Amino acid sequence: MGELSHACAPAKADTAFPALLRRFPDLALADPHEQVDFRVFSVVYGLHALQVTW
Repeated sequence: MGELSHACAPAKADTAFPALLRRFPDLALADPHEQVDFRVFSVVYGLHALQVTW
């Protein structure tokens, strides 16, 4: 199950993000993209937080 859900994650993101932007057309980053804080020294690469406005 874990391998299947991991393989489907990009497809889910390809569907979820456009749907999110259609639902909230004014969605934008609250801070400049240069200030987005990434978790670089972690087992899972990603963001600490993503502040948005709408």
